[in-house]
Amino acid sequence: MNFQSIKWMIESLIKSYKCPECWEWINDTNVDIIWAAWSTINIDIECFKCGKHSMVKTEVLAINLSNKLLTEENINKLKNTLLNTNSINKINDKKINDKEIISLNKDLKKWKLNVSDLLG
Repeated sequence: MNFQSIKWMIESLIKSYKCPECWEWINDTNVDIIWAAWSTINIDIECFKCGKHSMVKTEVLAINLSNKLLTEENINKLKNTLLNTNSINKINDKKINDKEIISLNKDLKKWKLNVSDLLG
């Protein structure tokens, strides 16, 4: 993965991301890259105001936009892909809050289970 791509992605994230709990803007001191490999990056964001942690998984992909690929058909395909991605994100907009995670953890411990027991 190209350093410049990571840098642009992080700068874009900082300009657009607000804490989902208190709606405070973040800055570069709140962003920690936890894991990065190939085109995937996992990021931890801690809100300096309320202390909420958010995990963000992103992918940085290179797109070849040479003149040969800039046909109307290819531009429409790219546009449709982006529109479909946005509609999927709107459908899955419900967030799990910290209290629900703590409650689930307590229930799992009470029954001596773990998350893999639920998925298996």
